[in-house]
Amino acid sequence: MSETTASPGAASEIRFDKIPPDWILPNPAGNPRKNIKQRDIDELCESIIACGGILVPLVVFQGPLPNRYYLLDGERRLIAARKLGLKEVPVNILPKALADDENLATMFTIHMARVPWNAMARAMALNEYLKLKPELEKDKRLLRHITGMRPSEINNALLVRMFSKNVQLRAVFPEKPGGLDPSYLIELARAIEKAEELKLSTRKERPRVIESFLGKIENKTIRDPYQLKDLRNVLGNTPKKEAREVFWKLVEDPTYGIGPLLLSYAGRIRSLRSLHIPAAESSIKSTVESIRIQWNALLTSIAALQGAKLSQEDKDAIKKLLKQTQSAVDAIP
Repeated sequence: MSETTASPGAASEIRFDKIPPDWILPNPAGNPRKNIKQRDIDELCESIIACGGILVPLVVFQGPLPNRYYLLDGERRLIAARKLGLKEVPVNILPKALADDENLATMFTIHMARVPWNAMARAMALNEYLKLKPELEKDKRLLRHITGMRPSEINNALLVRMFSKNVQLRAVFPEKPGGLDPSYLIELARAIEKAEELKLSTRKERPRVIESFLGKIENKTIRDPYQLKDLRNVLGNTPKKEAREVFWKLVEDPTYGIGPLLLSYAGRIRSLRSLHIPAAESSIKSTVESIRIQWNALLTSIAALQGAKLSQEDKDAIKKLLKQTQSAVDAIP
């Protein structure tokens, strides 16, 4: 174990050593991963005991004083080492201290090459990075190179900035009470962006819209993220006045779900999930196949309503749709 450390930049290569866990300070840029589960730490402790120690070195760089290092990679291993009371941990010491932007970029490279963060943790990490390097938001190509994230992931990360940090953290910890699946926030952000693009709502109204839709997600009025994706299609394929009425009914009525809405629009909107409208010149065989696909989509939508409190008006609308289907079949020569 080294008693002193070289000054930053003195070495040209990564140096291996074993040092006390207490010498390692938290990363000055924070830990963008954030979603460390106690179960993972417990399992890691068992693995360390079984293996007789930590096999994969932590990654650190020079801290503010001799015998002090900043952690760059190995948060879970460090927590486990402290929990087990280990006197030393193996480390790879980088040859120089890192500026904040280098720090976060290196963390991206390390983590994305090993155990990826979930979608919201990546989004939060990227947005922290952009606070240090705001000019990179305009250079998506370089941003993809630094972070290893796909263009769609970068766009999603920029979109979810509309949510408060507390809401984002709920999606970083989806397994905890009050947690959210990250895909809900991503699809909700896209739906809100679409509504604002169509001038159905404004940025000023955004907090109210977010609060309403989060409530629907929490009470299962919105049953899966794909319903939010289908909502975008409805809004984009409906006359503006009608689209505004539909959107604000969803915002203002806590009991009104997207499922019933999709049923009423399914015959008009061609781009809805699992829905395919055949061209007029389609063969009989392909048309029958299309009917089968659409019927299965209808049954899936109806099944999604199980347990929902439908008004009699909504029930009558579904029954009417089924009767119209039967009448249309009977009219075929």
